[in-house]
Amino acid sequence: MMQLKYEENIREFLKQVLSHIRAKEVHREVRMELESHLQDIIEEKLSRGIALNTAIQEAISQMGAPELIGAQFHKVHRPRTDWKLLALMAVFMLFGLVAVFAAQVSLSERIPFNQIGMTQVIYTCVGVVLMLTIGFANYQKMAKYSWTLYVGTLLLLLYTINTGARVNGLHSYLQFGAIPINFVSLSPYFILLSLAGIWSTSSKVKSNESFIRSMARKVWINFGIVLLPSMIILKAHSIVDFVILIVGCMVMLLVLKTKRRIFLTHISLLFATILFVLFKETYISYRLMRLTAFLNPSDDPLGTNYVLTQSKKAIESAGWWGHGFGSSFTTLPEFHSTMMFPFLIYCFGWLAGILILMLVILFIFHSLQISKKVHDPYGKALISSLLALFVI
Repeated sequence: MMQLKYEENIREFLKQVLSHIRAKEVHREVRMELESHLQDIIEEKLSRGIALNTAIQEAISQMGAPELIGAQFHKVHRPRTDWKLLALMAVFMLFGLVAVFAAQVSLSERIPFNQIGMTQVIYTCVGVVLMLTIGFANYQKMAKYSWTLYVGTLLLLLYTINTGARVNGLHSYLQFGAIPINFVSLSPYFILLSLAGIWSTSSKVKSNESFIRSMARKVWINFGIVLLPSMIILKAHSIVDFVILIVGCMVMLLVLKTKRRIFLTHISLLFATILFVLFKETYISYRLMRLTAFLNPSDDPLGTNYVLTQSKKAIESAGWWGHGFGSSFTTLPEFHSTMMFPFLIYCFGWLAGILILMLVILFIFHSLQISKKVHDPYGKALISSLLALFVI
C-alpha cells in the first residue's frame, strides 16, 4: 500500500513538471533525472529514521514547485531558432527571386511571364512551407520510416525511368499536373535521408543466424543498399546524381565512423563506375568531351566551348556595378537556368558575384558549426550528408 502511494505521489509530481516542457522528446530523459534525484533524497531521509510517507513528502517539497522546475527544464530544452541561418536563407531566396525576375525582363519578348517568374515564386513559397514544417517537427521520428522511404524512392525511380516524361530522349521527369518534377535528381536526397536512419540504427543480429546469412546481411546493408539505387540512377544516364549520392554516402560513413574497408569499397565503386560509364556510354562520353573542353577554354570557342566563352564575356564586361536590372545579353544561352550566375554578375556586377560567393562560404561554415553541436548519430549523419551535397 505504501509503495502504491509512493508511485502515485511521484507520478503526480512528474506529471506536473512535464506539463510545462513542450519538447516531448526530452520527457523520458527529464523523468529519469528527477526520479534519480528523488530516490537519492528519499533514501537519505530513510537512513535517518524518517518514515517513508514523510520522506516522500519532504523529498517532493525539497525539489521545489513543479511548475518552476518545468519552466527551467523548458528553458534548457526548448528548440532554439538559428536566426543567422534563417537570415542567410532569406538572402539566398531574395537573390534568387531578383535574378529570376531580371531574367524574365530580359526574356520578356520570348518567354511568357508565368513560365519563369511566377513559377519561381510558387517554388519558393512551397520551399518555405516545407522548411518551416521540417524545422518545427521532430526529425528523429523520421528514422523509423527509413526503410519505407528507401523502398518508396526506389519504386518511384523505376517508375520514372520507365514511364516518366522524356527530356533529351530520357525518362527523368514525373508529371504532376502541369508541373514536371525531375525525380532522378531528387532521388539522392531521399536515398541519403533513408540511409541516415538505416546506418545510424544498429541492426538486430539473431543469435542463431548462420555465417552465410550474417555475411549476406552485412554486404547488403553496407554495400548493396547503395549499389541498387546507383544502378537505377546510372540507367537514367545521370552521372552527376550518381556522384552526388556516392559522395554523400562516403561523408555519412566517415561521420558514423564506419570500418575502413567499407569506406574504401564505396570509393572503389565510385571510381570504377565512372571509368566504366565514361568509356561505355555515348551520352557520358559527351560529358567527358565537355569536361575536356572546359580544361582547355581557348579551344573551339564557337563549338564545344561556346557556352564557356559567352559566360566569360558576360562576366568580363560586367565591371564592378554591372549593366543594370534585366539587361539583355542575347548570346548567353539558357541564362534563366544553368547560366544564371554569369547573368546575375552581368546585371549587377562583380560586387554581386563576390557577395554571393561570400554568403555561400559563410553558409557552409555556419552549417559546419551547427553539425558539430549535434550528438545524435542519426541527426549527425543527416546533416553531414546533406551539407556535403550543398557544398558539391
